[in-house]
Amino acid sequence: LSALKELGIDLPMIQAEPKHHEKPADFDLRLQSQWHMPESYVKIDVLAYLLERCQTDQERERVKIEYDLFEKKNFTKVLQFLIYFVDTLRANNVVWGVGRGSSVASFCLFLIGVHKINPLLYNLDHREFLR
Repeated sequence: LSALKELGIDLPMIQAEPKHHEKPADFDLRLQSQWHMPESYVKIDVLAYLLERCQTDQERERVKIEYDLFEKKNFTKVLQFLIYFVDTLRANNVVWGVGRGSSVASFCLFLIGVHKINPLLYNLDHREFLR
């Protein structure tokens, strides 16, 4: 704030934090219902989608473990959206990063194409991402 004052920048100050009467989980679910996503992606069976891309029993087991955690956190809608998002990037020849942070520990995100790091090759623990 002192730097703003020194520069003569006068911004309105927030007097109090806005009150939220909604639980964060309810807020997230309400906003997820407003995401734009074609009906074919809304109806996609994410688990089947992921398992179709597995080549070994080890990969299938990892998908089941991770998917279970995504379900417990109510993130399956997020996975549907990510499938749509990555498909849209590919269809429009958009380049995105190789991957960064704890998300590269998720084999499910690797299969969807969110990142290009196979966590099984590097023995990355999925719990680094899905805490």
